[in-house]
This record gives sequence, C-alpha cells and structure tokens, in this order.
Amino acid sequence: MTTLLSVQNLTKQFTDSRFFINDVSFEVNAGEIVALIGKNGSGKSTLIRMITGSYTVDSGQINFFGKQVTPKDTAYKNDIGVVFDAMNFPKKMTILKLEKVFQALYQNWDSNYFFNLIKQFELPAGQLVKDFSRGMSMKLIMAAALSHETKLLILDEATAGLDAASRDEIQEEIEKFVHQQQHGVLLTSHIAEDIERLATHLIFIKNGEIFAKIEKKDLFEHYSIVKCDQAEFDKLEYDDVLAAKEHLGEIEAVVIHNARTTQLPLQPIQHIDEVNKIILRGEYR
Repeated sequence: MTTLLSVQNLTKQFTDSRFFINDVSFEVNAGEIVALIGKNGSGKSTLIRMITGSYTVDSGQINFFGKQVTPKDTAYKNDIGVVFDAMNFPKKMTILKLEKVFQALYQNWDSNYFFNLIKQFELPAGQLVKDFSRGMSMKLIMAAALSHETKLLILDEATAGLDAASRDEIQEEIEKFVHQQQHGVLLTSHIAEDIERLATHLIFIKNGEIFAKIEKKDLFEHYSIVKCDQAEFDKLEYDDVLAAKEHLGEIEAVVIHNARTTQLPLQPIQHIDEVNKIILRGEYR
C-alpha cells in the first residue's frame, strides 16, 4: 500500500489563543478517502492549512509521498490538488486566461484534461469568473486541482453550499479520481452525505486532538448504538464503548459488538450523523 500523506505528532499553539493542535498523527494511503470530522472550531481546517503549508507547525513531521517536507519545499505541490471552500482565483479573469496561468504554475499541467472537465461541468470559458455562482466556482477549482497529474486531493468543505446536482457532479469526480490506483483524498465536510458516500476512513477531531480513528466499514459492521440507563452502562468495560453522551438520565452510546453489549437493546447504525452527535457532543472514551 502506497502512503501518499503521513502526519506524525503534529502540534501547534496559537498566540493569544487557548486553542491548539495537539499530537495529531494519521495517514492517507492510495485508494483511501479519509474524512476529518468535527464541530466548527475543532481544528479541521487548521490541520488542512498546516498540512498544505499555509500555517507553520511547532513540532511534528509531514511526509508527502514518502518524503518529509519543510516550509522551503514546493516540488510536492505539483502532485497535490487543494480545494478550499472559497475561490481565490483573480476574479477579473476568464477561464481561458486562468488556464495560461495554470500552465506556468504546474509542471505536469494537462490542458486537454482541464478543458474536458470545463466542458463536462458546462462552465463558460470566456466569462469573467467574478460572475460565477458558488457551484460554478467550485467546479472550476476542482477542475484546476485535478488537471496536473494530481496524486492526492485535499478538500476543505468543497461541497458546502452547493445544490444537490452540483454536489453530485463533484462527488462523481472524486470517486473517479480515487478509482484510479495510487490516488487518495483527504477531506473535511459538514455534509453527512459526502462522508457516507465517499469516505473509507473516519477521523474524529475534538478540541484540536484526534478522538477516534476508524474505517467506515468497520463502524457500520461492528458497532451499534444503544440507549440505556446509568446502571446498565456501568456494566460495560472501557473498550466496549467508542463514545457516549448523557441527556436527562439516559445514556446514548456507540458500542462495539461483543458478549457484554449484545445483551443490551442495540440499534444498527443507519447514518453517520447518528454517530457524529454522540462522538462530537459526548464525553466518554
């Protein structure tokens, strides 16, 4: 298995702020779509900006394609495509003019592939991008991110605010991209549909730290949700419970299937949001 991105013990403290990223480690391998999941302010976008070089790191190591990178390194950026939740291209340019800029920026720029995506997305190549809707803007950014022989795609809320049809188009391109061997994706999204459809691995972030890492398939196949009282919950062992929250005397927990938990009234996990609200609002681990 080819490792495209390895983040090891990443830490950052912000001046005049109590928030910090604390000892974050994870990998993105070829064929994987890894989703960072967390509430607003949990550190997802901060991590993305640290990984892509927008923010410096206090300690830790970032490896792209098996090689450690430093703030002075730029060559690896030819092999990654980054999509943030807003378009940062010059707005008084057309796609035709922007494409000339992309040619100069990327060593492996593929004009034919880019314009095929522009045609597929039905974007007007001669129109000023300042007049684009959000959906059109995100399709343009995605086309640019995919058109230089990208190996790793990094998406930060790339489908936020899009209509269903536009979101489906972008999801399809992500699926096609990862279907090709040696490609992978790291993404953040508040949209449960994105995670349920796309993600292969889930990383839950709370207060700048990793709370849990799990394969999505394992979560749905080997865990369930239980609602019980405190006495029943106290019979469980620490390793039985992924997360739990209490409300008005009732415990709602995500538990692994074993001899102890199967004695409880288990409910199969139907949607990722059922797990999100327990993990992201719960206290137990």
